[in-house]
Formats: sequence, C-alpha cells, structure tokens
Amino acid sequence: MTVTDDELLAAKILVVDDQPANLELLAHALAMAGYTDVTTTTKPREVAGLYRAHRHDLILLDLQMPDMDGFQVMEGLKEIERGGYLPVLVITAQPSQKLRALQAGAKDFISKPFDVLEVQTRIRNMLEVRLLYKRIEASKRQLEQIVLERTAELRESEARFRGLVELASDWYWEQDEHGKFTRVSGPALEMLGLGEATGADSDARPRWNEADRAMLGEKLATRKPFLDFVYRRVNADGSEQFLQTSGEPKFDEAGRFRGYRGIGMDVTGRMAASGQVADKALRRFRDAMDTTTQGVFLLDRASMRFVDANAAACRLSGYRREQLLELGPAALSDDPGRDHEADFDQLIASGAGDISRPGTLVRSDGARIKVEIQQHASPTSDGWLRVDVVRELDPGN
Repeated sequence: MTVTDDELLAAKILVVDDQPANLELLAHALAMAGYTDVTTTTKPREVAGLYRAHRHDLILLDLQMPDMDGFQVMEGLKEIERGGYLPVLVITAQPSQKLRALQAGAKDFISKPFDVLEVQTRIRNMLEVRLLYKRIEASKRQLEQIVLERTAELRESEARFRGLVELASDWYWEQDEHGKFTRVSGPALEMLGLGEATGADSDARPRWNEADRAMLGEKLATRKPFLDFVYRRVNADGSEQFLQTSGEPKFDEAGRFRGYRGIGMDVTGRMAASGQVADKALRRFRDAMDTTTQGVFLLDRASMRFVDANAAACRLSGYRREQLLELGPAALSDDPGRDHEADFDQLIASGAGDISRPGTLVRSDGARIKVEIQQHASPTSDGWLRVDVVRELDPGN
C-alpha cells in the first residue's frame, strides 16, 4: 500500500505562526515543492475551528506564540481528535521543548532556524504516514459496514426462511441441549403435551395417549431427526384429536448437540378423511409456498428431480411447474461440472441445518441471474428432501 505523488501534493496543510515572515517562508517552500492546498494563519485561537471544518492532513505549528502557545493549541486539537491521530509537526527554536512537544502529541519537530530541504523532507514523510493511516481507517470502516450489511442480510434471510416454515405449520418450537424450550410460536407446549394451562379442572384437560407421548419422548432422547410423528389425545367432550410433529437435532460446528427444533400441526381432519384426496396440511403448505415472493424448489434425493416448486420459482426460472418437475438442479446451474448429488449428500452429512450461499441461476431462455440460495435437508419416510429457497439479488450486489 503506497501513497501517490498526486495524493501527497493534494494533501491539506495548515501553517500556524504569529510571524508573517515565517508564514510566507513556509508557504513559499510548500508551493515550490508542489503542494496545492495550503492554509496559513497568524491566529492560534482559530486553529481548532479551522481543523474541525477542514480536517487538515498536516499542521505546521509554531510553539512560541504570545496569545496562545503551541501546547495550548494541541490541547484544543485533542478535544477534537479524542484518542485519535494528531497530525502536528511543531516548529521551535528551543531544544528543551522538543521532548515536551512529542509528549503532548506532536508527531515530529523542526528546529529554527530551519533548512528548507529538511522541512520538505519531514513534511513529505509525515504526510505519507498520515495518508496511509487515513486509508487504513477508511478501509476499516468500509469493512465494518460490509460486515454489518451482510449480517443484516443473513438475519433477514433467516427470518424469511423461518417465516415460510411457520406458515406451513400450526406451531414451531426450539429447545436447548437440556430440553428447555427457547422459542415457541402458537400452542406448541400444549400441543406437545408439555404445558397445559395451569389451574384448569383435571376433568377438562385433554387425556393424552401415554404410549404415543412416551414414543415422542424417546424420539427426542435419541437426538435424531423424526418426521411426521402422529400422536393422539382425547378432549373433554370425548372427541379424539390427532396431532403431528416433526423435529431435527441442532449441532454446532464442532458437532456438539445443541438441542432440537421442530414444527407441528393438527391433522385431525386429515386422519378423519383418510382416503380422500383433499389434504388440509398440503393445501396450507401449497398456499404458503405460492404466497411467498421467493422461489421455493423441493428436490428429491433419490431421483435428483424437483418434486414441487412454487409460483415464484416458476417466474425466476422461466419454466412452468410441470416442466420443472421433469428437471433437476443441473438444468438451472451455470456450472456443468458441479456434482449436485455430492452437494446434497454433504448437506445431509453436515447436520448443520440451514446453509446459505450465493449462486447463479440459468433461466429457460439462457439468461443468468445472481441469486442467494438457502438450503435445508429433511428426512422423509422414503429418503431425503431438500428445500431450496432462492432470492434474486439486486444487480448491484
């Protein structure tokens, strides 16, 4: 990382001396060296205001001035640059003041009477350091801003994905490695048989099928994923209610178990209408998928074909739904050598839950669009299913 001559010569310099002759001499030396942005003042009390307005890259400061000496000027500058870099090069005829000036925050000094070549050399050296420091600070702020923006995007993406999951279920739950519930939405605790309303008459409470509830407890204890586990309870009016829940364990990057998360729904209507085509849960999932503005692709591991896609997925890809069901991820990828089966297997093996990555989607007309892809793999009764939630990125991203 270097500073160009153009950057050095365009640096903002402020010269402070109560003697007009000294100001004229220094200004002339700077002009002869090619510096183009030089301000001078004989009034030390104006320095703080000038610096606050223009943020000079270098201040040439005489220490011995009658109204307000250079040390007082530096104290005023410290109030502006709290804990920051003080770009001051002091000018003094007193050798005893050099150490005090450096201790007060000055970065270098020039002795009077001064040599013009020495002045130009020290100014150039100080400006190189100052401009590099400012460039590093700007890069640091830019990096911090990028991190903040990416973190916000990831949080927004996670919120969208969770919203889709919650739309497709009646309740959502999470628990830590000790079995304590850390997040619930809807009547999760009641539906899991873990949190009936306190104080309710025991005769009015639902009666759980204890065998079913024991099996649910066993599934949670195994720390393995389970899908569409159906269990029953008998309500106070004698009616039987069927509930369904799915859950998966959470593991950190080191493979340590961190709890469970899952969804559930009331499937009483579906169980009562067994054998009929209508399926309330599937209709709800279909409606949820088609109302989201993001593309949702469901991929079957065994066939490596899409088994479902929502309306937004069709708009993004340019294919009709029936066309997509004949295709797999290779048809939408811009990387002909990519091993999509290996990608799927790696997602299953990682056990890390949801992953997010940028990518390029190839439309049916050959156009390529930049997208963000969030993926999640879940076991089914006959294999694995991957949910790809795809969001088109703005052209500037």
